[in-house]
Amino acid sequence: MRITGINKTFDVDVNLVGSKSESNRVLMIGYYGGFMPRVKNLSTSDDTALLKNIIASLSYPHYPSYPYYPKEIDCANAGTVLRFILTALAFREGDYLLTGSDRMQQRPVGDLVDALRTMGADIEYMGQEGFPPLRIHGSVGTERVCPPIIYIDISRSSQFASSVLLALPVFQTFQETSLHLDGDLSSLPYVDMTIDVMQKFGIDVHRDGRDVFVKPSDYQDVEYTVESDWTCASYWYEIVAFSENGCARLRNLRLDSKQGDAVVAKWFEDFGVKTVQDGNDIIIEKNNSIIKKQLSFDFIDNPDLYPTIAATCAGLGVEGRFTGLRNLVHKESDRVAAMVSELSKVGTDRICPQNGVCPPVFDSHNDHRIAMALAPLAMKIGAIEINNAEVVSKSYPNFWKEINYSHPDVSTSTI
Repeated sequence: MRITGINKTFDVDVNLVGSKSESNRVLMIGYYGGFMPRVKNLSTSDDTALLKNIIASLSYPHYPSYPYYPKEIDCANAGTVLRFILTALAFREGDYLLTGSDRMQQRPVGDLVDALRTMGADIEYMGQEGFPPLRIHGSVGTERVCPPIIYIDISRSSQFASSVLLALPVFQTFQETSLHLDGDLSSLPYVDMTIDVMQKFGIDVHRDGRDVFVKPSDYQDVEYTVESDWTCASYWYEIVAFSENGCARLRNLRLDSKQGDAVVAKWFEDFGVKTVQDGNDIIIEKNNSIIKKQLSFDFIDNPDLYPTIAATCAGLGVEGRFTGLRNLVHKESDRVAAMVSELSKVGTDRICPQNGVCPPVFDSHNDHRIAMALAPLAMKIGAIEINNAEVVSKSYPNFWKEINYSHPDVSTSTI
């Protein structure tokens, strides 16, 4: 796909996709609560559609007949889906093979399996220890164990904790259960988002430092509206940062959001982008303030923002100093290596083809966030090409349509 930068002055309205992270949590709550969630603005992303379909396929337990084949559930390259569904399968009747793409089979899940085993789960690795695919012999009733304290290491992913937390209310205990977060507290805002969504569905749950306490309570069937996705909003911050006088209204976003990536509003102040709340929307605009030549960012809580920030630094000629990158190797791609590889194709003192190829051809690395972070660079270079650009549907299916038709600054055409 070719993306061409045109004008650098615009004033547009953007209808962002619903938060994928929030949507997936709501779907799991509906599964555990035994009801179809009454939800507005559910994400249209591939990952959320996949999770919805998998849940629908679990209407009945799977009892394999001879030969002894388990029910195979393919999570493609959707890490959240696999980790959330793993806990669900561990405590339902049936026999299952949980698998995914080649890349998914390189993404760790061992710390979650260890925690589930302490709760009575029967899970075995079918390949490399600590990674999918997994054979799950589901069980319910008296075989289900819920110790008063569950320990889980979230150094590699906060999704391990969220997966267990979402399931805890279905354990009919008569005492408070706590989940202790071991290891580095990576992506902690996502755990807090899980807690917030659970609270809105009637669960008595709160976090105190490394401990999350869940009191006996049941999920309530309530109406729920998913907020727009702050991570997807970050690409519009990048577009505005590259503009001369750009302004965008991003629908259904709040600065006081529980989504950790709302920090992008503060971070982009250093890139000359101002944010104001206007009702249920935010307005972002270029303020042409002086941009520092050197900025530092810690991505320990917000790893998904790394591609956006790295591309923005490159586009504005800013030296970025980054920390908290360890877990990026476990994403849809090794995002640090991917961005280093792609940004090496353009200059650092000013954006221009480094290797004489014009327009430069970027590889998405089959990673939606890499593709979307690189796209706005067309505004600095003039034109770029991105291979496998359709991968954006994983989280933001309308991304190319939005920047093509809603935003006069970037046009796209398929080559």
